[in-house]
Order: sequence, then structure tokens, then C-alpha cells
Amino acid sequence: MKIAILGIRGVPAKYGGLETCAEEIGARLVERGHDVSCYCRTGSEDDSMVDYRGIRRINLPSMKSKVTDTYSHSLLACIHVIKERPDAILAFNPAISTLCIIPKIFGNHIALNPNGFDWRRPKWGFFARRFIYGSAFIASKVCDQLIIDAKSVSDYYAEDFECDPVHIPNGANIQTEHRHLDLLADHGLEKDGYFLFLSRHVPDNSCEYIIREFEKLDTDKKLFFAGGDASDSAYAASLRKLTDDPRIIFPGSIYDNDHVEALHHGAYDVLHGNQPGGTSLGLLKALGMGTCVMTLNTVDNAFVVQDSGLTYTLKDDDLCGKMKYLIEHPERVDELRGLAVKRIEEAYSWEHLADQYERVLKDIAGK
Repeated sequence: MKIAILGIRGVPAKYGGLETCAEEIGARLVERGHDVSCYCRTGSEDDSMVDYRGIRRINLPSMKSKVTDTYSHSLLACIHVIKERPDAILAFNPAISTLCIIPKIFGNHIALNPNGFDWRRPKWGFFARRFIYGSAFIASKVCDQLIIDAKSVSDYYAEDFECDPVHIPNGANIQTEHRHLDLLADHGLEKDGYFLFLSRHVPDNSCEYIIREFEKLDTDKKLFFAGGDASDSAYAASLRKLTDDPRIIFPGSIYDNDHVEALHHGAYDVLHGNQPGGTSLGLLKALGMGTCVMTLNTVDNAFVVQDSGLTYTLKDDDLCGKMKYLIEHPERVDELRGLAVKRIEEAYSWEHLADQYERVLKDIAGK
């Protein structure tokens, strides 16, 4: 099949979960003999790069702002893809659903992954939330198939939008070999000497709560609060002003794979605070690295970790108390590290998920 991927920043994945999903699925479809291309935003990577992991890169510009970036780039992609004549389009993000009408008019078949309840994210204003919600409804009517990564979201779409989505979770690679721990010294860290937060600095990742709860903790361990968000730099900057605790380190965004591996493998515990519905790839990655994980207790986060991690609520002292418990029980930390890998092996292998994506794309191409 000839497959086109659009609605994301592009590959290689250096931003978030949608890009990671597109890269991992796209690369495995290439290995299965399919012709896969991905629309990439100009300037998001070296624009001279022709392909990545066998995925052909098509660079198109965008209007650089939080509101217009994705939509403007996807508009150009939906026009450009018409002449590409793919057998199937794999799109991401519910906000571009109205744009999917363009290739549909020209006979293209589209599967869309709307990425959870995106309209519930605090970073969006009232009108943006209504637009995304309306677009999600349109997606349920326009696209040939919706692919939902979390069961609770899939059930919501099926009931509220009266459609028949396919539930395919996100995945993770298993990487438990501690290959780059020497890189911890670059950040002034030692193995098991810190809690790790490695996510975008946006309100729906519970950033302020995690910082406040760590401040209450009586420990010599550090909080390595990595990440950032160029589209909301004011909020990221406000977090740095929120605390003067010398144990809390703000290194900014870290994308280098070797450093990401080292930070996970060296962490005593990974703190995860994703609030909106959906399966978080950051959470899955942490489990696949064999780390001890503590995540916010939402329906989807709890479903992912089950007995392979701990959960906390946003009540005062809950997270602080559970971090204290882990510090006092290192044997429990070791136990959870083993259970984390087992959880990924059983339910979230990218190879298995690529099989499911391939079936969906073949089905809509056959229409």
C-alpha cells in the first residue's frame, strides 16, 4: 500500500506522543513492504533529510503560533496529498477533521487518531475547545475509521458521536539495558538520587502540584524537572519562579535518546501527571524502560499501570506521602521496575500494534 501520514510535526519524533506513534507505526509498515510518507513541518528537523527509518519526509511550511501551527500545516498537507494518490491516509489530531474533507472529496480513504479528549486540555481557551470538540464530531462522520488509543475515550466516541471506533492503544519499546548512565554526570545526577519528571510543561501535566508536593518532602534526593513547551513558554517560565528549592532542577527540554534513556534508568522513580483522557506515550515509555512509575490516578493512567506502578491523586500530601513511602521501601521500587517491563511485554508491544494499524489501513483502502 501507499500510505500518507499527516497532522503531526513530522519524523523523527521529537515532540510528543502523536509523533512517536506515527514514527513507530510508520517504520514498521515500511518493514512490511509498504510505501510510507509523512508530512513534516518546515524547520522542525533538518529539512534536507529525505527520509527517516524508511519513511519519506515531505516538508511543508506552517504559520507558527499555538493556534495556527497544526491547522495551517495540515491544510497544505491535505491539498498536497491529493496528487500523491495514497491508498490510505493515517491522520492524527481531531482539530484537523474539517480539513480531511478535502482529500475525501477526491476519493481518499482516511483513518484518524484523535488523541483522546484533546478539547479538555486546560491550555485551550473556550472557543478552541469548542472547535476541537466540534471537529471530533465531524471526524466521526467524515473519516472512514477512527482509531482511539484508550478504551474510555473509545466508549465516549461510540456513545456520544454514534460511531464505531477501533481501540488500538499506544505502545512502547522495551529498553532495560543501562547503557548511558555516565551521562547522568552531565546533569549533576547520580543513579537513584533523583525523581524524574520528563514531560511538556503545560497545566494538564500537573506540573505545579508535583513541584509543591516535592517541596514538602524531607529527602536529599533531587527532582529533575525536565521538559518544556515552546508554544507556552510563559507557563514554563512561571514554573521556574514557583520554587527556590535547590533540589529542584530545571534543565529545559531534553530530546537526545541517549540522555533520555540515562535519565530513566538512573531515576529512583518517574513522576507522571497527565490529566486528559488517553494513553500517554510518556507513561508507556517509562514502563518500557523498566522504571518505577508513579502516575496521576485517572481512568486511563490507572488502566495502563495496573499493578506495575503506583497512582496518586491531586489531594494535599497524597503524592508527598507516596514519594516518602518509596524512599522508605527501596525493595518495593525494585519490584515495580520488574512489573513495569512485564506490563509492556503483555499489552503494549509496537510490533503487535503495527499489525492492528496495518489491518485497519488495508480495510479502508479496500473500500
